Amino acid sequence: MQAEQIIKQIKSVCGLEVSEVKTPKDIVGGILRDEKNGVTIFSVTKDGRTYSFSMRGSSESDMVTAALAREFVMGLLAKAPSDPFAEFLRGASSVPQGVHVGKSDYFVFAVYSEAGNHNVTEYLATMADGRDFVADMSEGITAFCKVSDNDTDYRSAGEFAAVLKENLSEELKEHVKIGVGGVAHGVSELPKYYAYAKSALIGGAEFDPLSDIYSYKEYALIKSLALLTSADKERYVKTVLDRSYREVLSDSELMSAADAFIKHSLNISEASRHMYVHRNTLIYRLDKIERLTGLNIRNFNDAMTFRIACLVYKML
Repeated sequence: MQAEQIIKQIKSVCGLEVSEVKTPKDIVGGILRDEKNGVTIFSVTKDGRTYSFSMRGSSESDMVTAALAREFVMGLLAKAPSDPFAEFLRGASSVPQGVHVGKSDYFVFAVYSEAGNHNVTEYLATMADGRDFVADMSEGITAFCKVSDNDTDYRSAGEFAAVLKENLSEELKEHVKIGVGGVAHGVSELPKYYAYAKSALIGGAEFDPLSDIYSYKEYALIKSLALLTSADKERYVKTVLDRSYREVLSDSELMSAADAFIKHSLNISEASRHMYVHRNTLIYRLDKIERLTGLNIRNFNDAMTFRIACLVYKML
């Protein structure tokens, strides 16, 4: 693989700007922090050839970012014909101290602070253990990669994101938005899943600014639905929501009720508590949605149909 191809892949998947450089003689462990020139250099060797790349920044977080990018490049090169397992072992011995290499799964997030407050990065660092990664990615975004193993208390990345947002709000009084990249299977996938998380954060916030947590899996659905023609979108909405759908979709109380009910797993008690309304009030609103759209969103299939139809409607 040519260096130009690697640079394009790093830019496309990881969102990092790097350039090829001559391998420094004093580089140790595949990573070199050049504080004088304000850059960090990382190198990878494949079949006797060494690839070295430079990226802007020379802070501790830049070292972590470079280490993640280096793992991503190792993964790219390991796909080339040779012995991938042997190549992995050679690379693993030169990963910087503090960077865990193995088969661990990671929840991957892009956490955005509206105030651009570094306290968020610092707080996440206190939550991290020796195998987690926290890095200030600039522009108010912090990358947070949390090890997920059999002992974790959280069943999904989305569930952890909800708890994380609540903790940040309570501890720092900070309004944050979180992009959920999903679960990366090993360190080499972290840059890719961080790119997913950042895409979900940016695209999701633009599409649905009232929400605070955006899943890449749902964002991928949104991107697919966006490819439909306007006529197809309108036809779909009219078909599944009946003729009175505009009355529902323009009613903020009904839409808030539906959104809270779906987000709280179709649980009346949890949703009404979150909305600070009596459960009978919520039930009345759900009944009204059913009467106007023909969908009983207390039923899982109808709830998903309603959710997708709302997404399509927002694109019109």
